[in-house]
Amino acid sequence: MSPLVIELRAGEGGRDAEAFCAELRTAITAIARHRGDTTELVRPTPGSRTLLVRITGDVDVYRELAGVHRIQRVPANDRRGRRHTSTATVAVLEERQRAAVELRDEDLEVQPYRGSGPGGQHRNKSCTAVRVVHRPTGLVVTAEDSRSQWTNVQSARAKLARLIAEGEAKSVAHELAAERIGQIASAERSAKSWTHNGQRSEVVCHDTGQRWRWDDFYRGRITCA
Repeated sequence: MSPLVIELRAGEGGRDAEAFCAELRTAITAIARHRGDTTELVRPTPGSRTLLVRITGDVDVYRELAGVHRIQRVPANDRRGRRHTSTATVAVLEERQRAAVELRDEDLEVQPYRGSGPGGQHRNKSCTAVRVVHRPTGLVVTAEDSRSQWTNVQSARAKLARLIAEGEAKSVAHELAAERIGQIASAERSAKSWTHNGQRSEVVCHDTGQRWRWDDFYRGRITCA
């Protein structure tokens, strides 16, 4: 069982696309409950069009739901009774826990040097300032605020840990962005992976050819391939 974050975003179709996005989140939550998986609705940030669901379950099952979902129906607010086509995207991403940064002494090269600037004769004549090199990444930081070399080494280590953590966070963000794009491609109607047809009361997965009754899908009573 893996912790997952499912991202749903309205695509083409204006308000109906936004309504469809919310309905999809309800359906996915129902599917998770029907499977016995735990779910948590994540409150979106103000102004965001992305809806989030955190689920602990089988990632392969939920990835079947990823892609561009297209809905064809007559919206309740259309007085002329015209059929609309709207889209929403679903991306299924494994939640990654940020690992604590561990700096090993053997990976660090400490280079003492004389401090510069204000601080008195002791600071300028003693090698209390340090330059610390992290050999695995090549990152270099310096610290010279304290008259104690030990204190400066600890300060440099803290700087290194922060820089490494920031670099790892950026790397994870890039990986997730690439995975997201790979799953949803675009939110255009022509890029559909799923079609929800209100007139036929059925939901179709174009990748597998599976079909479900509308009520079964939205109540979570489905089995993916």
